[in-house]
Amino acid sequence: MSNEDKQLDVDFNELGAHDSEPSTDGGIGVDQRFDVLEARLEADFEALKQRLFAKMTKLDQTITDTIDALTQRISAEHQRRDQEFKSLQDKIAQAEVSLNEAIGKMEDQAHQDLAEVRLSLEESHNDLLEQTASTQAELTSRLEKQKEELQTDKVGRQALARMLDEVALKLRGVE
Repeated sequence: MSNEDKQLDVDFNELGAHDSEPSTDGGIGVDQRFDVLEARLEADFEALKQRLFAKMTKLDQTITDTIDALTQRISAEHQRRDQEFKSLQDKIAQAEVSLNEAIGKMEDQAHQDLAEVRLSLEESHNDLLEQTASTQAELTSRLEKQKEELQTDKVGRQALARMLDEVALKLRGVE
């Protein structure tokens, strides 16, 4: 207990309450003692009231300070999170732009690669057509040459056969 709390304890011996004999002045002494006791109780009660009011004021101030500090911390945390959120949004936006650029480059590259493949296929097709035409012309030429050789051989055989027929006729006629 603090000293202030101890002041509330009333020492009745100090006030003369231990005197059990009646006062000689017709009971006025007891009334005076009660008046003194009542005045002292009122003073102690008033002091208690003031201490209680001071403690409540201090507690109220502590609560107010704590609320203010918490409000500031919450506000700072809210601002920090807002900044982090904005930073995250910016990073996402940058990533989206980068992704769109990469997709665009990939599409351009794919179109370019497809055009190159088409050109390569077209060149290969044209080369194949030229080779086919060249091979066909060569084969046709060979066939024509063989046909001519066969006809030449045929003509030569017919001429040989006629000559042999003539020789045979002459030999028969000589006999």
